[in-house]
Amino acid sequence: MKLPLRQSAVIERMKSEIASQYGVKSFEDIDRGKVTSRSNGDITRTLVELAERKGLQQ
Repeated sequence: MKLPLRQSAVIERMKSEIASQYGVKSFEDIDRGKVTSRSNGDITRTLVELAERKGLQQ
């Protein structure tokens, strides 16, 4: 699914902020294969939880 540029930029910013909370710096510039499975899972879980909460609020 292709998102509008603005939405895509917001999601990327959120990913970076969440990754930073889990100790992953420069999330945009790193090889994602070098991020641990746990960190990737934590980041994904947090994004899903945010999306689910947002969906419930609407």
